[in-house]
Amino acid sequence: MKQMAENVDNYVWTKIKSLDELEHVRMSAMELFLEDYDNGRRKRRYITYELPEKMPYDENTFDIGLSSHFLLMYTSLGYDFHIAAMTEMLRVYREIRIFPIVDLDGKESSMANDVISYFEKSHIVEVRKTQYEFQKSENMMLTIKNRA
Repeated sequence: MKQMAENVDNYVWTKIKSLDELEHVRMSAMELFLEDYDNGRRKRRYITYELPEKMPYDENTFDIGLSSHFLLMYTSLGYDFHIAAMTEMLRVYREIRIFPIVDLDGKESSMANDVISYFEKSHIVEVRKTQYEFQKSENMMLTIKNRA
């Protein structure tokens, strides 16, 4: 929250009106998750694994997988990490969605074009504008779909 306060002008304050409201929304979501966590683990709704390690699921188990504010954002993890992580996701999910496609500074991810070129050879790849924009210019989503 301190970092956001220092960069308040980089955000679109239409749906969430203030830093205080944002903090309340985030804390409420975290509290709801923590209240459900033990029960969710027992029911196997929460599975712990680390990309790009193999997930405990068969191929095409799920329709859609979402990476929010992680893949393509942390460019310091390197190109190979991102390719391996997305490849593993595409093994388990028929389609993956990466949002946003910017780096930690809010600029277009330096590896986005290389990742797109890599997956275009074997998958259906699309960059789409979303209706959601909280950080200015962060409203583009990368979708990658298996062809079969």
